[in-house]
Amino acid sequence: MHIKSANRGITLVELIIFIAIVSVALTAVILVYINTTRYSADPMIRIRSIELAQSTLEEILLKNFDESTPQGGGCVRFPTGSSRCAAGNPTATAQTEAAFGADGETRATFDDVDDYHNRLYCGQGVVPARTGCPALSCSNLLDESGNDISAAYRGYAVCIKVAFAGGAGAEINNVSPAPANDVLLNDAKRIDVIVSDPLNSRLKLSSYRLNF
Repeated sequence: MHIKSANRGITLVELIIFIAIVSVALTAVILVYINTTRYSADPMIRIRSIELAQSTLEEILLKNFDESTPQGGGCVRFPTGSSRCAAGNPTATAQTEAAFGADGETRATFDDVDDYHNRLYCGQGVVPARTGCPALSCSNLLDESGNDISAAYRGYAVCIKVAFAGGAGAEINNVSPAPANDVLLNDAKRIDVIVSDPLNSRLKLSSYRLNF
C-alpha cells in the first residue's frame, strides 16, 4: 500500500515572500530606532531653554521699573508722555525707548528693567545671525551675579528686548472686558526674553513690569 507523506518543505516562492515581509518589518523597526535616537536629546534641550529663559526673566522682574524708582518701589513720573504719577513723584530718567539701556552698570549691578534692553548673551560657538537679535554682538552668557556660564551653555543664546507696552491700543490694554483704568503709555514695560538653542530653535517668554 502506498502512503502519501503530508510533510513537505517550503518552496522558493514562499521563502522569497517570507524574506520580503521580514525585511519590510525590520526596516520599519530600524527607522523608529533611528528617529528615536536622533531626537532623544531634544526634550532636554527644550527644558534647558525654558529654564534659561525663566531664570533670566525672573532676574529682570526683580529690578526696578526705572532708574529713578525709589528704594522699596514707587511711581515715577514722565515729563513727556502719559503717566498716572503725580508731580510730586521722582522724574523718570529714561524718557523714551531710545534711552533704554545700561546706565553705566554691568550685569551684576543692573538695577532697573530697561538696563537689559538690546542685550545678547551667548554661549560658546554661537553665531549672532542665528539668534533672536542678529544685529547685536555677542557678550558671554552670564548668570545674575555676572559669572561666565558660556561654556556650560554651548550653542545657547539669550536676547533681551524691553519696550513700553502701555497706551491706547497696546497689547496690555487689549483685553475683554475692557479695564476700568487703562495702563497709560509710560506706565508699563514689556520684557521679551528670546532663547535660541543648538538646534536653531527659538523660545520667547514675555512679561510686564508696571510703574508703581
